[in-house]
Amino acid sequence: MLRWVSKSGTFIQFTIYTVILAFMWIPAFLNPVPPVHTPTDGPLYTLLVNAFPHSSYFPVALALILVILQSLILFYVYQANGFFKRSNFLPAIIILLTYSWNSNFQTMHAMLPAALFVILALNSIMGMYGKLAAYQHVFITSFCIGIASLFYIPLAYLLLMIWFIFITYRISSWREYAVSIIGYTLPIIYYFSWLFWNDTLQEGMRQLAGSLLNLILPPRIPITDTIWLSVSAFLLLVTMIAVLNIMNDKLISLRRKSWVLFNYSIIAAIGTLLAGWPILSANYLFAIPMSFFVTGSFSMIKRPFWFELMAIACLVLLVGIRIYLAVAVKG
Repeated sequence: MLRWVSKSGTFIQFTIYTVILAFMWIPAFLNPVPPVHTPTDGPLYTLLVNAFPHSSYFPVALALILVILQSLILFYVYQANGFFKRSNFLPAIIILLTYSWNSNFQTMHAMLPAALFVILALNSIMGMYGKLAAYQHVFITSFCIGIASLFYIPLAYLLLMIWFIFITYRISSWREYAVSIIGYTLPIIYYFSWLFWNDTLQEGMRQLAGSLLNLILPPRIPITDTIWLSVSAFLLLVTMIAVLNIMNDKLISLRRKSWVLFNYSIIAAIGTLLAGWPILSANYLFAIPMSFFVTGSFSMIKRPFWFELMAIACLVLLVGIRIYLAVAVKG
């Protein structure tokens, strides 16, 4: 089924995308949920939420706009970097599904604006492959990561992703590392200057430190969330192994660029561990690589029978969770 979707025309794929969007998000406007707040929210997200007008529908509408933007931009990024041979809208559909699985989180949360900058950073770091002295790409990547971490603080660990990618690209010059540090710290320096100006420097630094390093056991979450996140993690792991294995037969540029998403996944997992297991936010952290590896498992592998079964099982689970949540709200 999903293999047919990945190989069908753009019009059919976009129609499926529109139907899913309407099915998932119309109930969110009927029962709007206030913005999500977590201890790992960055100062830019707090500033953004405080500027919202007094309307229960505005956070939901803005969240929907950001989800649509992310899905469309990520679709363009994969196409621009030559991962898929033809227009394949399946990554956008997967982003829409993974960001809409829980009706209680179909509203603004810190990862939505942060993920936009993460996608721009990934596109820039992929685009630097094969270019000599690509300092502009390095600066844009690190600058976007710095801004993203001010929306969702644990994303600060993605600076390590940039350095790991330098190793993958076999870049040994110290200049790229220096440029990455400059671009990364520039928005943070502006934030510290603002804190100093408002005489809240110590309080702001304590918040950053507490959000970056909080070694605790994972908090308990509802059984439905546990099942969905466990299945998603298993699907991501299986498809990642399969796609990276098939990438060995592709062009070296595609192999190196695909490892960007692998490095992102590893550092995101480390950041989740060190930041105190923000489990529900982790769902949105791994939506980007999942959209790539799941799509690749259908468009690159010749006989994706088992991947079809896993994808259908995930869709059935998604529908079941939405029905269960709807019944629970009415009850």
